Amino acid sequence: MIRLALVTALAMSLSMIPGVSRAEAPGALGTAGNLMREEQPRADGIRHVDTKAIIAGLKALNANTYVYPMAGDDVHWTDLRDEFLPAASTAGIDVWVLVYSPSQQGCCVSRPYRHDYVAWSREIATLAKAHPNLAGWTVDDYAYDLKTFTPAYVGQMRSAAKAIAPALKFVPTVYYAQVTDAFVAEQIPLMDGVIFPFRDEPYRDTSWPWSLSYQVRQLAERLPGTGIYLMPYAYPLSHAAQKPTVSYVEAVTKKAVEHVRSGELAGVLQYKLPFVPRDQAWTRPAADNLARTGDGRLSFVVQQQTATKAGMSCGAARNTVLTSGAARRVVSFWHRDARGPSHPAGYHVKQLLLNGKVVWERDVTADAANTWVRATVDLTAKLSGATGATLQWRLYERKGVSDYFIDVSVDDIALTGLAMSDPGVENAAVWTPALARTGGAVYCSAQVYHQNYGADLGARIARLYAAG
Repeated sequence: MIRLALVTALAMSLSMIPGVSRAEAPGALGTAGNLMREEQPRADGIRHVDTKAIIAGLKALNANTYVYPMAGDDVHWTDLRDEFLPAASTAGIDVWVLVYSPSQQGCCVSRPYRHDYVAWSREIATLAKAHPNLAGWTVDDYAYDLKTFTPAYVGQMRSAAKAIAPALKFVPTVYYAQVTDAFVAEQIPLMDGVIFPFRDEPYRDTSWPWSLSYQVRQLAERLPGTGIYLMPYAYPLSHAAQKPTVSYVEAVTKKAVEHVRSGELAGVLQYKLPFVPRDQAWTRPAADNLARTGDGRLSFVVQQQTATKAGMSCGAARNTVLTSGAARRVVSFWHRDARGPSHPAGYHVKQLLLNGKVVWERDVTADAANTWVRATVDLTAKLSGATGATLQWRLYERKGVSDYFIDVSVDDIALTGLAMSDPGVENAAVWTPALARTGGAVYCSAQVYHQNYGADLGARIARLYAAG
């Protein structure tokens, strides 16, 4: 008993250290959304929530938590109460309820209690009292509606829930930039945690994962004692230039699980990962494959409504080996973008660098739009006497822009007298460590298309969740 007391006291003291979030072993590992209904109506004429398929998909994912969205009609609520919660309990899966905020009423209104969030607090807590695996609930896009969610109103919500089910967690969904000093002071004391959707703010993309650790540690320092649940985008993010790839979601999830182990995160909850085979997002259409050949390409992007400055860039650098006895050293590659001669020149420039020096460049307006063009660069003289070389493909900002979207593709690299792995850009794991961003607003990635998106991504997430 003395030893147990010491362990408990140590755990409590650690949770109070600034910069360490409250994390319950092994952490919440799961996904949110993609609620499926049965394919055929029952005798009552209703297509009910397909509890059996969802639970099977979650178990295959090695998930211990599911965020159940309250969208559509009242059937979602009654099926949660009567069927889903008991089945999830048997499967060892915790459930959180997701309720939509007033700002989302154009697409989604949660029923039956709509925008009466005190009623939601009371009724979810009542359900949690009967079903202990109903562990928490969230309001999506919470911080966009702080005129509704005033401290006084949230205090009423909290009181209503805690009076019935004290252990029930209230964990709103809040974006990184919304965690202001005022928000921390006024809102955080009323919460049990926050769901933090990661989108590389302030740039809003699902291609660049390296800002994740910085943002997690910043939140952990500012929110000591508050559970932080990271939400990777497994589903397309609005206004982002590209859909998330298998390798991107895997990289974000892997890093997030590491932060769960360190105590800086309390869990990882995917945003709408397709985990049931008949989900429409399970496969990706062929039109998503923008490679010239095969499935992969290098992509260099400046988003819409994104300001850049001269000198910003993002590049993919690779070390090469010079083959002995070769008379010539030549690199060729195919490039494409959506701009053409009718657009302003002198802003976005495609480049190839050899050992840090530009040896080829082309304005994005120089060639016909959406047309693959081959570039060939003879490096023989520049590599005389060398034994190795570093090549870097780069998008460079000659002048800054305020809103000038571009997505440059590079594919099918061919080398003469040099050698490197994966010149066709078919393996993101080979190229991702070689990416470097200068200035922030320009980003790049290895975009590799997976037709069987749900199956391929699910298998990788399942391995990470099993280990985590």
